[in-house]
Amino acid sequence: MLGCSQERRLAYAVYMLVGEAEHWWRGTHHMLTARGVVVDWECFRRMFLEKYFPECVRDAKEAKFMRLHQGGITVSEYAMRFEHLARFYSQGIVEDWKCQKFVEGLKYELKRVVVPMAITEFPALVEKANVVERLEGGNRGAV
Repeated sequence: MLGCSQERRLAYAVYMLVGEAEHWWRGTHHMLTARGVVVDWECFRRMFLEKYFPECVRDAKEAKFMRLHQGGITVSEYAMRFEHLARFYSQGIVEDWKCQKFVEGLKYELKRVVVPMAITEFPALVEKANVVERLEGGNRGAV
């Protein structure tokens, strides 16, 4: 739901609820509006996570994010795991910090090439890291 307005994001999320979750949201929405609470995307997200995703699980995901390194996986796989786990980081992520954190977890042979580029836009960083990975992989056979 990237590029979606907060209102559309909320409408879509509510539309996707089925069964018990739909019933829960109807009751919760009614209770919140009766109390005069503005029900926006952040309110929905907070309530949904409290109900269906306990804090201990979110904390474990956040800790996993903070320890994440590329290891033996490709840059693409690392980027997917990184993006998935970044959602659980409770401090809010600014783009340049996100890039620094991603670079910290790259394999050394990729990091040494990518760091001097000083890229502060995440999609561009992932693309450059992928290119470097392909180039480094191609050079391994050459002596």
